[in-house]
Amino acid sequence: MLPDIVCNFFLSYGCAYAMKGSRRYVMHTMKVCKENHAQMSTQKKPLRILSYNTHVCIKASKRSERMKNLWKHVLPSRCKMDNLKKISTIMKSFDMVGIQESDAGSIRSGFRNQTTFLAHLGGFDYWAEQVNREMVFARHSIGFLSRHPILSVTRHQLPGKIPGRGLMVVHLDLMGQPMAFAVSHLSLGPRDRIRQAGYIGDIIRELDCNTILVGDFNCTSDSKELKVIANKSGLRLAIKDMPTYPSWRPMRDIDHVLVSEGIMIRKAHVVNFTLSDHLPLAIEVLIEGTEGRQEPALPEAA
Repeated sequence: MLPDIVCNFFLSYGCAYAMKGSRRYVMHTMKVCKENHAQMSTQKKPLRILSYNTHVCIKASKRSERMKNLWKHVLPSRCKMDNLKKISTIMKSFDMVGIQESDAGSIRSGFRNQTTFLAHLGGFDYWAEQVNREMVFARHSIGFLSRHPILSVTRHQLPGKIPGRGLMVVHLDLMGQPMAFAVSHLSLGPRDRIRQAGYIGDIIRELDCNTILVGDFNCTSDSKELKVIANKSGLRLAIKDMPTYPSWRPMRDIDHVLVSEGIMIRKAHVVNFTLSDHLPLAIEVLIEGTEGRQEPALPEAA
């Protein structure tokens, strides 16, 4: 009788312990699955990118308005600060922004650095700029805003009969992976643009990481200039035939985004925001090899 009681006790206890162990195993497995799912979800989070020619924050939403406000390209006006605030509301929802036709702080901007102001107003922790042309009343520049750390910046003056066009390449830490983001603004003349396209292609070709190039190229997606950039750099057009100019009646696609292999385009659209004479261009991308979330850091300019 006693052996039966002992056997029953150990059998019951062993079963209960085994069930408890199984429960622990199941709970641990569920936890691991949740963690893996969370990691995969983070990896699949798209990067939101905007390219915008801000027209030095001068309103030009129709032809007559652009003509009426020509004097603001030389002299300061109160409305530019109001326009900075309006532009920043559009930029807030993006992770990275390439800016063309900014002002680095001069008479016409009321000595405000427009790229820096947009970074502060939009809540961007990192930003960089390049002054392409210095004048008595203006400091023509291109800019870049980011929510990811900037590691370094290289600035290039593009060739041309009239100096004042540039290419800025920003090297980033994108959640533990290196990435390059380039911003450019090409000339109006086709001969200069061809030379500049070749120069840009040579610079981009030397980069050994995922790369995005944005800008106002002053030429359409089927142009020889963009083919030169693509052939030399290995980049491809992210979008085609999305007119951005003029903003009041978009007819020409002269603002572009080019990406390297390993970058997948999820969405692309023209933002209906008629303040500048250009419309903003927005894309969402997925980049191979990125994982985790970036820790917040103190604001700084490169």
